[in-house]
Amino acid sequence: MRRLPLLELEPNNKSPLQTIGEEQTQNPYTELLVLRAHRDIVRFLVQLDDCRFASAGDDGIVVVWNAQTGEKLLELSGHTQKITAIITFPPLEACEEKNQLILTASADKTVIVWDCDTGRQVRKVSCFHSTVKCLTILQRLDVWLSGGSDLCVWNRRLDLLCKTSHLSDTGVSALIEIPKNCVVAAVGKELIIFKLVAPTEGSLEWNILEVKRLLDHQDNILSLVNVNDLSFVSGSHVGELIVWDVSDWTVQACERNFWTQLDTQQEIKLCQKPNDISIHHFTWDEENVFAAVGRGLYVYNLQMKRVIACQKTAHDSSVLHIARLPNRQLISCSEDGSVRIWELREKQQLAAEPLPTGFFNMWGFGRVNKQASQPVKKQQENTTPCSLELIGDLIGHSSSVEMFLHFEDHGLVTCSADHLIILWKNGERESGLRSLKLFQKLEENGDLYLTV
Repeated sequence: MRRLPLLELEPNNKSPLQTIGEEQTQNPYTELLVLRAHRDIVRFLVQLDDCRFASAGDDGIVVVWNAQTGEKLLELSGHTQKITAIITFPPLEACEEKNQLILTASADKTVIVWDCDTGRQVRKVSCFHSTVKCLTILQRLDVWLSGGSDLCVWNRRLDLLCKTSHLSDTGVSALIEIPKNCVVAAVGKELIIFKLVAPTEGSLEWNILEVKRLLDHQDNILSLVNVNDLSFVSGSHVGELIVWDVSDWTVQACERNFWTQLDTQQEIKLCQKPNDISIHHFTWDEENVFAAVGRGLYVYNLQMKRVIACQKTAHDSSVLHIARLPNRQLISCSEDGSVRIWELREKQQLAAEPLPTGFFNMWGFGRVNKQASQPVKKQQENTTPCSLELIGDLIGHSSSVEMFLHFEDHGLVTCSADHLIILWKNGERESGLRSLKLFQKLEENGDLYLTV
């Protein structure tokens, strides 16, 4: 089947959606399993181990699955409203068996610890005054934090150790750990640094102290991640990306507009609606931060402090989740129901400016005009050195794809507002496994004969 050409950017028009033909030679995910268990939007996926994951969403239940076979292993019911956060949880000291635990928060203002090996509800906390929107584990201090209208610190037995005063009606939207027993909380358009004070000989109680407020964002912060030992990054509703120093909390770099600095030769005007420029999600590697900005994908190099690659219209609607794959690949999912695989490639360098030739140039009439060469130099400065090339398009969901998980051996898992989970399989690998099983079965039954 002939492969359809990719669409190119057209000057003076909105950037069109890049497409790919049916012959996706670099896309390994050619088989799928549809998993049904939820009765509402599935918003969360969390990996439990090498072959299990859990899903959760607006129906308030948690389902544990086998990532290899797609088998439903457990259904955990205990919340009465939608689940708002889920994380894996270290085993309790009191438990003799070190089973896999998860922690879930819900709009019913409760948090539950679940045993994913038995399906048992281990413990439940019901003393919250507002919905918990985020959870994080601080293993070094052996505590966990919940973020709602206030910030609470708990031990692994779910005893409340300390909490802040009321922070905001909208609540804490994101939490990360940074050095010196500190955490960063995103509250509206502010980042608040808190320091956790552990018990000492002089004081037997825990305490959490507000240290500093970072006020550089102009709108609500949607994304907050640690990218390395030196920096963390935040992204806002109006497309601001700020790189922060993890030690002194100063701004290392800031990118407030992803569109004006790229492709200056093509006057592409995007609709500047807030939902078109919101930074919904980050992922990262040693060199770059990958940002889901509106409908686009941007690669921001931390050392160069600039965008080195982009797809302004990677999807038809907002990109909700992104993650890196091996071999410089990136995967993204969107409100438009699609899941797409990209490859980060280096562009060929622009050719050097040609020397003038011909009769008139012998006498100096053909000298290159310096003013005319300036736009070329400017274009070279603003050209992105890399590109994001579409190599796979996974169509299976009928509504917004909320997030995904990647298993090295078992493929890709996606969850959606269509209430479904899809397990995408490497078709070539699965075909090989089926052939191997058939060979083994024939050999066991004595039906395999070798012809000389």
